[in-house]
Amino acid sequence: MSVRSVSRADPGFYNFLALGRNALDAPDFLGGLCGALMSADPRSGSQTFCIELFPGWRSRTDGKLASLELFVLRGDLSFNGQVIGASAYVHVAQGCGGGEFSTTGGALVLAFWNPDMPCFPYPYTRNRVIEPWREQWINSVPGSHGVMHKSLRQPDSVPHPTDEGFDGGPGGYLRFQYIEPNTIAPKEHVHHECFEEIILLQGDCFLVNEGQMGIGSVVNHPQEWYHAPFISRTGALLLVHTDAPMGYPWPPRDYPGVDALARAYFEGAEWDKPTAHIPWDQHPVAKLQDASPDYHEWRKSGDSALWGDADPGDRVPFMPAGRGTVSKFRSSWKRCCDE
Repeated sequence: MSVRSVSRADPGFYNFLALGRNALDAPDFLGGLCGALMSADPRSGSQTFCIELFPGWRSRTDGKLASLELFVLRGDLSFNGQVIGASAYVHVAQGCGGGEFSTTGGALVLAFWNPDMPCFPYPYTRNRVIEPWREQWINSVPGSHGVMHKSLRQPDSVPHPTDEGFDGGPGGYLRFQYIEPNTIAPKEHVHHECFEEIILLQGDCFLVNEGQMGIGSVVNHPQEWYHAPFISRTGALLLVHTDAPMGYPWPPRDYPGVDALARAYFEGAEWDKPTAHIPWDQHPVAKLQDASPDYHEWRKSGDSALWGDADPGDRVPFMPAGRGTVSKFRSSWKRCCDE
């Protein structure tokens, strides 16, 4: 079944397009709009929403309470008179003057609300409108290809090929991400430093122990949660959102039987149908893994902990931070935007 928890402290796998939309109990002008809460960090007040903007809607924000980012899934949106369409991104940075929004024909948007988000000072952090089709692709994994991105939340650092550094700015990153067809990432990994929210826009992505992602699928990985391997038949376009810089390289862990799972997933393709959202316990590949003695032996071993808090390591990105560390850090930040 789909795993649905709005708390970013819990793993989640669901389809946001299937969520019921109602009047939101939300801050600023988001309150009362028709939408659904997707994820939340109660400590910091950070939230992700799906919101339906009806034709003729208009409003404004002063930008004092939080950083607000909108990604347009369909329709039209105007920000301070600049009209944009699907795939466009607007960042109303906290303390940068706010702005006016409107739509003529209506729009469906994803909204990322981040009070007191750690960030670079102005002018690095400022109100922005980005149309990804105008931007260049950046290799997400230094020294390789096949996984690329276009940065939405900027500035957005990328580590050098020889660094053991991090991706993203002080408040994490929001990226328009591409995974090429026939990708196999054969290892489990963990992010000791951040929460990760992945939203599939087009294509497919299969995550072992989580499920098959189709259009609208969302997977939430809490800080310190082991996840993957992942596989893609057709490639995928995703939004990837973190709440802090993500360490690089991702600390890997061997996983048993990946070749067999990947083969079954590739050979089970139905090219005459759109890729469906299928939770792990309903997917035929899950039965293959469940029948594997090697998998059960590994799961009983000391090498398969679900959380990485007790991992050895004394330097980033292999050094555990502990569950909830980022949430507590984010909640300790307070900004004054009265000037």
